[in-house]
Amino acid sequence: MIRLALRPLGLRLGAAVVLAVSGLALPGCQSEAPPSAYVARVGDHYLTPSELDQRLDGLGSVRDSAAARAQVIDQWVRRTLLYREAERRNLASVDAVQRTLERQRRSVLVTALSDRLYEEATLRPTRSEVRTYFERHKEALRLREPHVRVRYLSAPRRADAQAARTALQDLPPTADSAWAEVLQAHAADSAQAQRLSQRPFPESRLRQKLPFFAEALGALQEGNTAPVVAAGEQFHVLRLDRRRAAGTAPELAWVAPQIRRRLRIRARKQIYANEVERLRSKAQASGVLDIP
Repeated sequence: MIRLALRPLGLRLGAAVVLAVSGLALPGCQSEAPPSAYVARVGDHYLTPSELDQRLDGLGSVRDSAAARAQVIDQWVRRTLLYREAERRNLASVDAVQRTLERQRRSVLVTALSDRLYEEATLRPTRSEVRTYFERHKEALRLREPHVRVRYLSAPRRADAQAARTALQDLPPTADSAWAEVLQAHAADSAQAQRLSQRPFPESRLRQKLPFFAEALGALQEGNTAPVVAAGEQFHVLRLDRRRAAGTAPELAWVAPQIRRRLRIRARKQIYANEVERLRSKAQASGVLDIP
């Protein structure tokens, strides 16, 4: 059965930063005694390094950039200034504001309960569940766009990239152990390259992930290796192992991630429905629920 693992989505910097600073704990910590370290202060509100890290965690691949850090801090300062002014004007006492705050409080608590239910449940589909779904929905799972499986690595030096490309040209598609040796010898990030080669991707998604190979990818035939490309202070190597056209009946490995997502969503919906029904029955039995 299923264990859910939620991962932050990759977002563009501007939108991601807005989300990173728009949580309930916007003003940061408030204390008479200042924290031992902080990255920004507005009055007695402090943004600590750990709180900054929490806000940056939602930014995906841009979280470590100086621009992201500066923008998150600036947004926190702006919103904390506005928060202090709202408090000075005692806006929390306004009836409409109180109603809004209560609605938000309810929404946050309901979401927290739902998350807790999902965390307590087993939300990881078994291989048997994935295969059963695959067999029952093969026609509906036909590929909606071309999919490709590639061998890719980046290297810090052109000589490493050229050596890896030469090795790839003679490497059989199923030679996983030999591929691992190539990665260990030449790849800047062997773990990332290994993950990228383990399953097929929609071709459009791979073009976004490796934009410097976007044009070459369309021209490659199965088994062909693209010329070494220099981009972002790295040298990149790519070989196309397999391509499947849109409309092709998929192999299980090609659609297994999609099936797992569907099964997790279905399980979450069922958990939610079961808990609502349990609470409804309990409320009716105790006389708490009344719908005239």
